[in-house]
Amino acid sequence: MRRFILPVSAVLLTAACSSATPRPTLTAHDLGGPATPSHSAAAKPKPSASAKNCPQADDILVWTKVPDVPAMAQSLGAYDAATCEPTMEWLKHASPTQDGDCTEAALSKDNPGYNADAEPAARLEKVQVAIGPSC
Repeated sequence: MRRFILPVSAVLLTAACSSATPRPTLTAHDLGGPATPSHSAAAKPKPSASAKNCPQADDILVWTKVPDVPAMAQSLGAYDAATCEPTMEWLKHASPTQDGDCTEAALSKDNPGYNADAEPAARLEKVQVAIGPSC
């Protein structure tokens, strides 16, 4: 069974977006298929003027261990797309910190061939951030 950890900002962003504006209806044409008579000529939505362009950076691998659950890992972008907050900083306030918890983060390029889908996940090399009392 594969488990996913969603960043809190992604959950909040999803909730905010779903209640703030209606979602456009997609047609087969929007998904790359042939145009259908129901396809409207409405313009495609443009990116928000408040969207920030975050600096280019390497992806981050995050390894997490909590009590009674096999260690798991995931690959994340280097920045929160909505705020440009660095993932390494976000982890410091979003990771579990109770007894038995450990979250480690490293650059993907420092862990070539790392399998984030393995269960239990292997520990990371060249860890840059370690959070939790069991690290």
